Amino acid sequence: MATPRPVPLTAFQVRPAVPADAGALYPLWLRAREHNARVDPRVVLAPVGPDQFEVALRSQVERGAASVFVAECGGGVAGFISGAIESAGPDRLPERHATIGYLWVEPAYRRRGIARALVAAIARWAAAIDGVRHFEMPVLAADEEAARFWAALGFRPFIVRLWAPLDPGEEARP
Repeated sequence: MATPRPVPLTAFQVRPAVPADAGALYPLWLRAREHNARVDPRVVLAPVGPDQFEVALRSQVERGAASVFVAECGGGVAGFISGAIESAGPDRLPERHATIGYLWVEPAYRRRGIARALVAAIARWAAAIDGVRHFEMPVLAADEEAARFWAALGFRPFIVRLWAPLDPGEEARP
């Protein structure tokens, strides 16, 4: 894989996504998913076409319990973040929390504060929802770069999600 050429440093803007962003976001979302599958082979990607993605994006940006933000830089989309409000379960308080579904910044735009700005945007959105005071989200254990990023933002392990095959003969890979 070729190393992406650095993009000249320009200002970026973070804004809420709109359904018309689907065409620009779809390739980034695919790259985020492909990254996850490369990091851990247990991640099996279901096929999702551009039309299905557009419908899902429209649904997410139009409902109050989910949001997507995009980072624009140099006239194009440099990254995005998706988040939602989830229930904590009947035996835990607070009743709801924010979660991050995807965070992706194109490699040529990394290390410029874009990911932090996207996280800040989703945090402001979530903090405005009554009763939501924290994040909970999955992170692939094998994605060390992501773990370092989230730790730098103050995220700490809370609930560890374990994995094992149902067939004892199947190898449990990282």
